[in-house]
Amino acid sequence: MMRTVALRVGAAVSACAGLVGIAGCGSDDTVDTPGSSPFSAPVTAAPGTGVVVRDSARLSAGLLAATDLPGDFAVVPARDESHAPAVPTVAPTDPPDCGRLLAPIAQQWPGSAAAASVQFAGPSFATIDIDAASYPDSALGPAFDALQAQPRRCTSYSGADDDVRIEYRTTALSQPAVGDASSAFTVTATSEGLTLTSATALVQVGNMLVQVVVTAPETVDPGVLADLTAAQVRKLRG
Repeated sequence: MMRTVALRVGAAVSACAGLVGIAGCGSDDTVDTPGSSPFSAPVTAAPGTGVVVRDSARLSAGLLAATDLPGDFAVVPARDESHAPAVPTVAPTDPPDCGRLLAPIAQQWPGSAAAASVQFAGPSFATIDIDAASYPDSALGPAFDALQAQPRRCTSYSGADDDVRIEYRTTALSQPAVGDASSAFTVTATSEGLTLTSATALVQVGNMLVQVVVTAPETVDPGVLADLTAAQVRKLRG
């Protein structure tokens, strides 16, 4: 997902070139998402239930679908992996480890029994990314801890994509408690006067860990993320 954010910043910079007074273009000021704040102590994962989903298709079926979202959002077709490199290119960041932030959970913490993801595209560079991974009891806590540690290590970093320099800032985000355990943060990417914000929720549902990311120009309404995350938890719980 970090690669997606970097590419979207670069594309948006090109689209905004020469435009004045367009929403999301031409502002050099850092925009704070409502509810953002410094990080507090990480949340402890609840004990695993021993019920581990091992079928990625079953896990995928539990993710939100286009029919669960506003009509302006559509599913982004899955990439044709036959033409993709074995290791996808990631836009370099400084520190390098911060390039993993917002990557799918199964890529951030190996050892999942199953994994699935879906992406939706909306107007004005807005997207919704959802991914999930299931873990055995012994790996559940360490995985959730690692996911929360990553944004805390990467509160301020930089990157570049196609010679476009991007500055990133990560802060905690206040969200209602949901699932068995949950945490949230925002990543703000700024480049050449354009700001994109990714509001992110990390949630435990039984032995599944879920990441919901809403990305849009300027700011993201925390209520939008909260509603999507709650809907995702309800669907996984059936």
